[in-house]
Amino acid sequence: MATMEPKVICVVVLVLSLALSSLAQGETETCQVEPHQRQNCGHPGITAKECKDKHCCFDNTVRGVPWCFHPAPVGEEVCES
Repeated sequence: MATMEPKVICVVVLVLSLALSSLAQGETETCQVEPHQRQNCGHPGITAKECKDKHCCFDNTVRGVPWCFHPAPVGEEVCES
């Protein structure tokens, strides 16, 4: 069986993971933000629709933190040589 260079494997894994995340997310940002790290994107009493119309994330399941918040950019994976 032929062996692939580690850098080639890393590139293939990176491309596949980016392709799969693009299919799953459909965007370059994610609403998976720790509650204490949320940056407010709305006003008190904002509705989920108003929040999403501003291209922000809405999650009202955690009290005491912003419910309408800016999405986080999807992290880039780095291969070590």
